[in-house]
Amino acid sequence: MSKKKVLIVGGYGEVGKQIAQILHDRHPDLDIALGGRSPGKAAPFDSKRVQTVVVDNNAEDPLLYAGDNISLIVNAVNDLQDRLLLSAVRRKIPLIDLTRWTEIFQQSIAKLNNRELHAPVVLSSGWMAGTASLFAMLNSASLQNVSVDIHALYSLRDKAGPDSMAYMDRMSIPFYITEPTGSRLVFPMTDPVKVQFPNGYATKCYRLDTPDHVTLLKPDHIDSANFRISFDSKASTYGLVGLVKSGIWKLISGERFLSFRRSLIYNPGTGSAHHLLIHLKGRDHNGHWVERRIGISDPLGQTHLTALGAAVQAEKLLLRLEKNPLAPGIYYPEDLPDVNMDSSAINHFFKQYGVLISS
Repeated sequence: MSKKKVLIVGGYGEVGKQIAQILHDRHPDLDIALGGRSPGKAAPFDSKRVQTVVVDNNAEDPLLYAGDNISLIVNAVNDLQDRLLLSAVRRKIPLIDLTRWTEIFQQSIAKLNNRELHAPVVLSSGWMAGTASLFAMLNSASLQNVSVDIHALYSLRDKAGPDSMAYMDRMSIPFYITEPTGSRLVFPMTDPVKVQFPNGYATKCYRLDTPDHVTLLKPDHIDSANFRISFDSKASTYGLVGLVKSGIWKLISGERFLSFRRSLIYNPGTGSAHHLLIHLKGRDHNGHWVERRIGISDPLGQTHLTALGAAVQAEKLLLRLEKNPLAPGIYYPEDLPDVNMDSSAINHFFKQYGVLISS
């Protein structure tokens, strides 16, 4: 790879520093800038190819002091007003964003549709930077009339930054899902499904609103997409279900009770494995119904799996910059064109970092 520079915004956080380390180690010619609000903060690891710059997503122009010759931006911290997004668009810099829950995600798309784009914008806010949807897409490509059910087992002992828990504030807000019969409104933490995860843990998983519901429906072969979650503490899961169902969670919504809500299920630890089970059902080329189950386990946890998902996308874009730059537009992780990274290469990428994949 010829000399390029990637800016990772939120590069000091749990996800950002892992993205930086992965890309740094894989690409000896790549320069990396870590962006954050604190000037002069030390980089999380030593390298002559790593520098720190000031990037504040709350500023009117977050990239004002980020420097020049940036080939790609990866954003790993909330950009609620789309200031970083639009700053990158104005500078014609490709951007991968990992941070938008569904409402902000759709808000961003609406803004981008009103602007002329000169570089790709990859909205990677699906579960674990779109990793779940990526594997759903890879394993459903040969089928038609596919229904996708993604189940996540979230460890309360895992490393996690506060931005990763933003979905908790949407637990009382209904959302639409699409089924073969049409769209319907559902509520978070309802419609439980019993699931046994790759580590043998069996529990009920409940609906959660994630952008996977939206992005997976883009291709014609997928008819419906669902996402459900459970915590590795059944007491915490059932407690949250009870709070949501009773209406108490809605009563304690808002900024005033933010600390209290987070104290209930946000107590990050030193790390714990993250597990996914993806259930696919569709018709094969003979018209027969088939089912596929893909198990994904990352012993290093959800922040590591998120970082790997972001790194795969960054690598795709960087390779495209060399050979055939991707056309300007809005993309999702699961529909990024492959350059020397087909299904087997992507599986190999994750497995070499310790991710266990079964089918």
